[in-house]
Amino acid sequence: MTDVDIGRDSVARVREAADILDIVGDHVRLKKRGRGWEGLCPFHEEKTPSFSVDPDKGLYYCFGCHQGGDVFKFVMQLEHLNFPETVERLARRYGVKLPPRSPETKKRREAGERQRALLEEAQRFFAGCLENAEGAEARSELDRRGFQKDSWRDFGFGFAPDDWRRLLDHMKRRHPEGALVESGLAIRPDSGTSPYDRFRNRLTFPIRSGDGTLIAFGGRQLGDGDPKYLNSPETALFRKRSTLFCLDRARRSLADSGRVLVVEGYFDCLSLHRVGVENVVATLGTALTPDHARLLKRRLGPDGLALLCYDADAAGRRAAGSGAGVLLEAGVDVAMMVLPSGMDPDDVIRESGEATFREILEHPTSLLEFLLADLPPDPAARRRSGLELATLVCSASDPAVRQNLIEELARQLYLRPREIEEHGEKRRRGAKVAAAAVRSPLPPGERELARILLECSNEWRSKILEIVHVEYIRDVRVRRLLEDTRSIVSGDDSGTDFLHELLSHCTDPDASTLVAELSTSPMPEITDDSIRVQLKTLLQRQAREGSQRLEPQIAAAEKRGDHAEVDRLLAEKTRLRRDLAEI
Repeated sequence: MTDVDIGRDSVARVREAADILDIVGDHVRLKKRGRGWEGLCPFHEEKTPSFSVDPDKGLYYCFGCHQGGDVFKFVMQLEHLNFPETVERLARRYGVKLPPRSPETKKRREAGERQRALLEEAQRFFAGCLENAEGAEARSELDRRGFQKDSWRDFGFGFAPDDWRRLLDHMKRRHPEGALVESGLAIRPDSGTSPYDRFRNRLTFPIRSGDGTLIAFGGRQLGDGDPKYLNSPETALFRKRSTLFCLDRARRSLADSGRVLVVEGYFDCLSLHRVGVENVVATLGTALTPDHARLLKRRLGPDGLALLCYDADAAGRRAAGSGAGVLLEAGVDVAMMVLPSGMDPDDVIRESGEATFREILEHPTSLLEFLLADLPPDPAARRRSGLELATLVCSASDPAVRQNLIEELARQLYLRPREIEEHGEKRRRGAKVAAAAVRSPLPPGERELARILLECSNEWRSKILEIVHVEYIRDVRVRRLLEDTRSIVSGDDSGTDFLHELLSHCTDPDASTLVAELSTSPMPEITDDSIRVQLKTLLQRQAREGSQRLEPQIAAAEKRGDHAEVDRLLAEKTRLRRDLAEI
């Protein structure tokens, strides 16, 4: 449960402030198409864009997997949040102040804000220490790597002093030690003794989420000591498997170029951003995960390409193969950027210059050429080793990429493509996530009724609620829309936006998806005459079905000898026949 009061006024203010193109654009590469925008759906794998956004109506809808709704539902689906949490997150992003729900929830809200504030305060502390005399070695390291002083603030560099409790002592007057431990800034020994600073004698840099929120820290050891690089532990704000370093800096370039360069080192990533190569991210000491791959797929668009920059030794090839498999399964094409032996991107930039790096970047090596390098010369041994890649190439979810990889591997190994497929299928990964189930069509007239509710006047809505029997509506989504419409029309909402008011009332995700689908699909214009025609069709069906449903009930009452019930049911049947005749 969120800790703010999510009333109708609050929801309306957040909806008005939130920009659905801005929110969706953080995750999907959108292109203008007519009056709306379209891109690859973030909720299922696809090659051809079927995901559309209508900024005027504030809605999105995918014609492939049938997911849709407003800006709140988009965040709910993507971030796995409930409605109140989503409203609070968007309010925070767009600067909308929401009142606390209660003293208890106000306390929880302050605790969440305190954790974010702790990280920001620690960032200011580290940045200040970098400027002091004790930060001389850290400053020298930055100078050696080509980072001028005027860039330090932009990149957020800092220095953690070589002291066990410097940060703790600095912050404990304002914050409990337990909060510092919870936020990952301090470590509490298993012995239960006093906590101490996690980062000591390290050059520090902030780790931010894709929207730029500070969520953790990284630190590089100065002088001797292990590990060379250290991250914050996972917390409520920080998950390594779904965080990519510098994504907040790279996201616009990824969307514009459709390319991403994935490197292993923090300073490799930072050095590239320093010289203006901005479509670069790094994993945080972990292998590429499916979460990373899905994140990149949404941002790259349908023709996106991921360039992996790993060492060309055996370990680098294993890491490249693992990362490539994860990306291919997510529908991202992959190539390799091969650097001179023994050099990383930071080395190339500092020793050979930015132009040399960009030249290599523009001429990537194919994935299979990289992975098949140094295979044994004996044909039989070469085929045995090369066939180990059959599973990898067959895992590509994009049919065109998959076929190209199969044919290239077959050519390299002097085999038929079918042999590669057969070998790969034997060891294929587990079954893919099932595609969204094909929905059965709405019963006759009910789809039209739902659309009429969205676009007609309040006078028509009142009339519909009066004459349509909700209990005879077969589709539960339409039935819920009718019920939500009744709660809106019964109030004084003549001056409100009915569509957004309906979505605010609607707690059924399937019903809100139907609203998005109908609102974004091209359909004939709603007129008074078309409403009358559609209502006539629906009411005739309802009257016939209502009469038919009474037959077994009448027979059962007669069998029981319940004459009063028989009379009541016969009267109901007569009324339905009269209604049908009047229609």
